[in-house]
Parts: sequence; C-alpha cells; structure tokens
Amino acid sequence: MKAIRAAVGSILLAVPLAAAQQTTAPANGPQGNSAQNTAKPLTFDVISVKPNHSDSADAQMGMNPDGFTSTNIQLHDLLLQAFELQEGDQLLGEPKWTTSDHWNIDARIAAEDMATLGELNYHQRLSMFREILVERFGLKVHHETRTLPVYALVVAKGGPKMTASKPQPNDPDGMPGNPGVLNTSLGRETGRGALIEFLAEDLSDALGRKVLDRTGLTGRYDFTLTWAPDDSAAATGGSAASGAAQGPSLFTAVQEQLGLKLESVKAPVDVVVIDHLEKPSEN
Repeated sequence: MKAIRAAVGSILLAVPLAAAQQTTAPANGPQGNSAQNTAKPLTFDVISVKPNHSDSADAQMGMNPDGFTSTNIQLHDLLLQAFELQEGDQLLGEPKWTTSDHWNIDARIAAEDMATLGELNYHQRLSMFREILVERFGLKVHHETRTLPVYALVVAKGGPKMTASKPQPNDPDGMPGNPGVLNTSLGRETGRGALIEFLAEDLSDALGRKVLDRTGLTGRYDFTLTWAPDDSAAATGGSAASGAAQGPSLFTAVQEQLGLKLESVKAPVDVVVIDHLEKPSEN
C-alpha cells in the first residue's frame, strides 16, 4: 500500500494532520482507545468527485484538517488506501478504468467535527476513504481469505543492526501507535523512531507483495536502507541483479544493513473482491 505518510513514485501522498512523513495516533495504540472506537463513525459532510482530463503525470492525495483532497489520482490507489492493501493479489475484480481514468476528489467534514478528525489514528483515517468509494462510486465488496505467496520479515542471524531510537522531548510517551518518520524514495528509505510493522508495509510497496512483520521487535528504530532498484526482485526472490543497477538488491540490503531477513513463505491473506463499482456523475 502506498501509505499516506510516504511519498512514493510520482504520487505525493500527503500526511494527515501532521508534519511530513509522520502520523499521530491516540495513546492507546494503533486501534485507538475504546471510547474512540465505540463513538459514532465520523462521516464527510460533502463529497465532490470530478474527472481529471489533464495530461499531467503528477498526482496528489492526502488528508487535511477538514477532510480529504486529491488531484489526478487513479481510483486504484484510493482502493488500496481504503483497505490498506499492497499491490498484487489482494484486490480482485477491478474494472480497467480504475487504472486508466483520473479523478479530483474533495471530501470535507462539518466544521464541528474537525476536532474529532484530529483524534483519529492512522487506520481510522484511511477507513474513511471507504465512504467516498461507497457514496460516489457505488462500491460493493466482499472479503475472502486466500493462501498467497508473501514475505516474512524476520531477524537475521546476528540480530538487528538498527539503532534504537531515543525518545524525543516533544513526543509524550513515545507517541504509541505513531508509525514514526519514514521517508521513501527510489532505492532508499530512512527511518526515525520507526515501528517495524510500518517498515514492513513500505517493503511491501517496494516488492509488490505483502510483507508480514515476524521480527517480534516492538521498539522504535533509526536506520538508513539503500539498495539498487530492480523490477525483477519480487519475481526472483532477490537472486537476480539489474545490469544497470549499482548496489545490493533489496533482499541483500535488508539483511546486511538492518540485520533483518526477507523469507518467501505462504500465508493466509485477506483479499478484497469488488462486486460492483461504477463511474460517478460529475458534480
């Protein structure tokens, strides 16, 4: 999944209500506290969807203090965000136009709900995108569990080589549930105060296959990871090298630079199957 907290490829995925590359969650962890989870779901007050017919290759998507805006995005990317999926076999039944048509979307909450939006954690904010898909694109889905090829991220022999993060003065209680700061570009990723589960998500994006965090590491880490981008890496398990690329494969870099290892396994994975999706009327 191209996470909102990261800039990936040509899509600038802005950060929801936080500084660049950082997302804040309630103090009781990624799912938030029980009061927040039992509250009435936050919904958008207005949702505007218009086709984008420009020839621009640039796209933007992100949360704002009063809602969500995007410019020139493919619906495919919004679907991945809404269900927190990686590329590949986790999203089935998409019409072809989800990757060919582009859209400008402006979804706003009521002014009195802005404080509540600011309290939502990373996962709760992404789930709000489903309202846009249901209300304006008529989305209907069902879920299936399928056994698929995935990668397991484990601790390599010798242990992790990352630096344990020191608490920042302005981060109360280490800000539990916050992914930390993760900056991703082609062939490079840096982390500051990062949780490994979110590193696994970014590795999923790079490999086009889901990566499961099986490290057992619960701390926060600082690291720099660099590798030679190779489109064939996911298909070869890292055994092939690009003739033009300089540097190690992602698989080698993860092991040598982070002290972790990517192992090819099969595991039950949640799959979203699209039953209905239609182009909306312009408004």
